[in-house]
Amino acid sequence: MTHSITFWAMQFADWVFGWILYLPRDVSLFSVAILSSVLLTLVRRWTTDQEWLRRVVIDTARQKQLRREASLRGDKDAARRHQDLITRIKMKSLRREVRPLLWALIPVTLLATWSFERLAFLPPRLDQPVEIRACVPHAAIGQLAHLAPEPGLGVTEDGWIQQVVEDRRALSSNAWDTAGRWIGSGWRGLLRRPDFSSSAAAVPDGAAIWHVVVRDTRPQRLKIRYAGRTYEAPFRAGTRRYDEPITVFPGAPLQTIEVALIPRRLFDLVGGMDRLFLPPWLVAYFLIAIPAVSILKRVLRIY
Repeated sequence: MTHSITFWAMQFADWVFGWILYLPRDVSLFSVAILSSVLLTLVRRWTTDQEWLRRVVIDTARQKQLRREASLRGDKDAARRHQDLITRIKMKSLRREVRPLLWALIPVTLLATWSFERLAFLPPRLDQPVEIRACVPHAAIGQLAHLAPEPGLGVTEDGWIQQVVEDRRALSSNAWDTAGRWIGSGWRGLLRRPDFSSSAAAVPDGAAIWHVVVRDTRPQRLKIRYAGRTYEAPFRAGTRRYDEPITVFPGAPLQTIEVALIPRRLFDLVGGMDRLFLPPWLVAYFLIAIPAVSILKRVLRIY
């Protein structure tokens, strides 16, 4: 039931937001962020008493001015009364904030879900090598895995049969990504100097690695034969969409098949914060959308 709802929601979202996929990479990220900001701003205008909120802004500014004057006079009691009044005004206005958020929840959630599925990575191109990893436990190192040949699917000089090796993934040397890992390490990370070197991390598992080339736009099925079983994962190239990059096989000898898609980054610079579960496109989204809401509210005079 849940899968069906998600499927039809994505079909509807593709019909509404699919035009964004035809835009250049950076423009598509700006479009999603600005569209979310416009939705949040306009819904706020339609669902709140703007005259009441305008008076709140004026009254709050006046009370802050009176509080500053009382502080300069040394009248602590008056300053405290003005501060208490500011707090009461904010508490009353806070209740008015819930309604626009509820009205904006459905369209913004739909746009966010669609973006997670369609904008997180760059779709692979035809005749461009893409790394495929079959991940297995560390104890399987030295065994063999076979990627089955399919029409329209080729591999580089590595060949169709690969040996399982240590899965040592190089950490990105991008300063944004390494800084994100440092910040995401918690308060202890903030107390020590960041290490911007590409040092290996945890004990590696095993992985059989291929570099696959797709020659036509037909949807492909990656078929990997390992330990007497065949494991399949979807893969496509040369289109404006991509398939799920990680296919999981719970409890099986082969744990996952991973397609090493390139994350969508704003200006090829803005990275993610993995430990905070923020992929690069979502970090870029927040960097654009948050200030855009403030700017739109000022331009459109929305309180």
